[in-house]
Amino acid sequence: MSSQGDWQLCDWLEFIESVHPRTIDLSLDRVRRVLHCLAPVYPSIIITVGGTNGKGTTTAMLDAVYRCAGYRVGTYTSPHLVDYGERIKVSGKSSSAERLCQAFQAVDAARGSIPLTYFEFGTLAAFKLFSRARLDIWILEVGMGGRLDAVNAVDPDLAVITSIDLDHQAWLGDSREAIGREKAGILRYRGRAIVSDPNPPATVLDRLAVLQCDWRLSDRDFAVKTDQGKTFFSSGGPNWHRRSFLEKFEVNPGSPVQTRNLAGALAAVRSLEESLPVGPEHVDALRGLAVRGRQERIDGEIPIWLDVGHNIEAVAALAEALCNEYVPGKTRAVFAMLRDKDIGAAIEVMRPVVDYWYPVTLEDDRALTFEEIQSALTDSVVIDSPEGPTPRACYRAALAASRHGDRLVVFGSFYLVGDILPEVSERAVA
Repeated sequence: MSSQGDWQLCDWLEFIESVHPRTIDLSLDRVRRVLHCLAPVYPSIIITVGGTNGKGTTTAMLDAVYRCAGYRVGTYTSPHLVDYGERIKVSGKSSSAERLCQAFQAVDAARGSIPLTYFEFGTLAAFKLFSRARLDIWILEVGMGGRLDAVNAVDPDLAVITSIDLDHQAWLGDSREAIGREKAGILRYRGRAIVSDPNPPATVLDRLAVLQCDWRLSDRDFAVKTDQGKTFFSSGGPNWHRRSFLEKFEVNPGSPVQTRNLAGALAAVRSLEESLPVGPEHVDALRGLAVRGRQERIDGEIPIWLDVGHNIEAVAALAEALCNEYVPGKTRAVFAMLRDKDIGAAIEVMRPVVDYWYPVTLEDDRALTFEEIQSALTDSVVIDSPEGPTPRACYRAALAASRHGDRLVVFGSFYLVGDILPEVSERAVA
């Protein structure tokens, strides 16, 4: 391979996959050592967003409000859907290949012989890019867990914990209590925290108490409520110590999961009002906000739903949204999952709203095969795409079979939605 100065982004992405013998190695020591060598310039405010579901949506909401208010914001999320640059955004724009290559080269020089995983390498590259951009706010989405996640190498001014449910059990534990313990690792002593889950595990509550956090809880200190036909974000009570226009602010109605994420994001905004003042006109940026691949509905003769949800809580939220939409025709689902997910539970939740299933085999060692998905779909109508069980072939087959009044749903994996998204976008433009 040529010298690093000549490498393209694809070369760097191939390289960072090979630096560490493991795909996942949960520990912070190596990341902190490299971070010390990078010596980034930190912003005025760092917000860390952890949890099981809703992290990406919450991050996008906070980003929209603060950019509308004129702040320079960097967001770090994962995984990406189509392009790696989506993970690291500055002022709402994905990082260019050139800037990513420069950041990767800086991280590689700083690490010496220290092995880093793919995710750790990318996280440190994000910190390097944000440091160079001299931002006001970093909003960092935790990748997996929290306590030992690479994002947790920096100290947040506010920690947001979204919903907590079963996912990544092999790494985080097989119960909400065990997973909650890992998620609570992003909390800091006497730090500020927002908990969007109205019923968090006791392990989260215990950690909040031990660390003496200044925290707010969904349905106790804030919520989205309906009153006389209007929907409001409400945040009142003795735990809020200063007045705010967000004590009662009208918002657009949405699904239960969307409103819970919205409530958490607005509670975070209110918690930081003294440091990051915003006005009602800036919060209004959320009214038209759509987050790619999160219960995303694309209008057309055949409506298409795209959802990256891959655990039972997320899939159940999608099923509820689909159930609440009247469809005179049939629903076709293009579906894939990784092997460590509860495919049986996901199918049972979606079965009442899906008429025809198009199983997909993803190009990933962890992906379930067409045959494995088919065997889980007992008593369901399974369609075998004539072009093979690839994401785009199944999408095309499902779309071709659909008629006016039908709808198409793509769900179960970031990788599936990301593969199909360019083709869906082309159709929308045409």
